[in-house]
This record gives sequence, C-alpha cells and structure tokens, in this order.
Amino acid sequence: MQNRIYYAFVGLSILGIGVAIYEAYDYLTQNFNGCNFNSYVSCGTVATSGYTSLDGVPFYVMGLVWFPLVLVLVLALSRLGKQPVDGIILLPFLMIGNIFTIYLWYLELGVIHAICPVCVSLYVINYALTGLAAWQLLS
Repeated sequence: MQNRIYYAFVGLSILGIGVAIYEAYDYLTQNFNGCNFNSYVSCGTVATSGYTSLDGVPFYVMGLVWFPLVLVLVLALSRLGKQPVDGIILLPFLMIGNIFTIYLWYLELGVIHAICPVCVSLYVINYALTGLAAWQLLS
C-alpha cells in the first residue's frame, strides 16, 4: 500500500511539473489556442488580465518551482521509496499551496471573471497531493 502512495505522489508531482511547463510555454509564447474555449473559460483572458504575477514574479514560475520542490520533498522524505512518505511534514507544506490557490480562485472568479483550465488543473493536482498526504497520515 505504501508503495502505491509513494508512486502516486511521484506521478502527481511529475504531472504537475509537466502541466507547469506547458503553462509556462503558453505564457512565454502567448499561444493560448489550446485552452481558449470561450470568454469565461480562457487561458488567454486570464493571461492578459494583468493579474498574473506577484511582486513581478509570474505565477507560472511559481508552478515551475512548486512541483519540482514537492517531488524533491517526496523523494527525500521517503528516502527514494524505501519508507512511507512522511505526511506530517508534507501535509502542512501542501496546505501552503492550497491557501495560495484560494487567492488565485479569487482572482479568476472575482476579479478577472474568467477561468484558466490549465491553472485549475494545477490546483487540482495540488489538491490531490494534499489528499494523498492526509490519507497517508491518517492510515
């Protein structure tokens, strides 16, 4: 069971890295053709809103740092899969990301009035990682 949880953590972290790279590519090239469905569900609308950075650091950079950091923590805390992932450390760390997504949801829904599906997928990946950490901790 612990091996499955470990591999789920690793897989979700790698998925987060991949989606964060895709998002960074879209922002850097300003090519949002793959995720512009309408004016409300649109990466382009969110990207051009002026609300895509915090103190000059673009949010996509945060994703490029966050998910590799989660992967390193999972690998280190489990000693490369040799012991169960330590949810006591990982859960509070992941909650920091979840708290930040509350701010991002506020921006998308309350200020910009559009949702970026790629951004939302990153939130969901972090929520899934948090759920795994909670489940591991309670098991």
